[in-house]
Amino acid sequence: MIPEILIEEDIKEWLKEDIPYWDITTNLLPDKKVKAKIFAKQEGIIAGLTVAEKIFTLLGAEWNANVQEGQKVSKKQVIAEIKGNIKSLLQGERIALNILGRMSGIATTTAQMIEKTRKINPNLKICATRKTVPGLAKYDKYAVTIGGGDTHRFNLSDMVLLKENHLSLFSSITEAIAKAKETVSFSKKIEVEVKNEEEAIEAAKAGADIIMLDNFKPIQAKHVVKKIREINQNILIELSGNIKIDNIEDFELENVNHISSGSLTHSVKNFDLSMLIE
Repeated sequence: MIPEILIEEDIKEWLKEDIPYWDITTNLLPDKKVKAKIFAKQEGIIAGLTVAEKIFTLLGAEWNANVQEGQKVSKKQVIAEIKGNIKSLLQGERIALNILGRMSGIATTTAQMIEKTRKINPNLKICATRKTVPGLAKYDKYAVTIGGGDTHRFNLSDMVLLKENHLSLFSSITEAIAKAKETVSFSKKIEVEVKNEEEAIEAAKAGADIIMLDNFKPIQAKHVVKKIREINQNILIELSGNIKIDNIEDFELENVNHISSGSLTHSVKNFDLSMLIE
């Protein structure tokens, strides 16, 4: 769970952005205590309840969730009920629906992708990437975990990931891995992104902990996975690059450990929610 103090700091910035001086429309209304309901307009997985609650409570309203984080909901199901001054509810409405809709959309897509792969390889992990909106990474990645996925590396401090541009500064993949092993703490895994069979074999022989097959076609990935396994059965193998919910089943996944998909966060379809004053 994201620490409450970080959520509160972010929400205050969001409110400043949305209400820099005053809410000129809501100021036309009288002070009146009302009730409102947030309800789903589609089926899916709900994520972000704690964030939405904090938005309304910071504005002085009362929040009561009717569902739990990660629960699958149906169309028209009531997600939460809010009580408070009409001005507080209207000022919090769009910010709350935006973050709740984004996080629930990510969680729903993640869960759907996992459902597609579960029968093929129940141990396969569906992972996020760093293709997130600046400032929202922790919410995006938390939503992935609510959907049953894995965050992958959370930031650049988490692990070594030698990508094409890093490798261009070394004479070989072997040299790059040796430098990482010499320099970085033993507690950090070393992953290498490869673009062909030759690079994958070199990375496996050089002692990479994880090998990412980037933008491999399904038949090519199957062949290279087999080659890697012949060298080392314990290396973690990750497939990445334009893998989405509609093409993930094209890949043979039995001997793969991870699928990382930027589509979980950079192409998220917002979960449809609405708030109505009673």
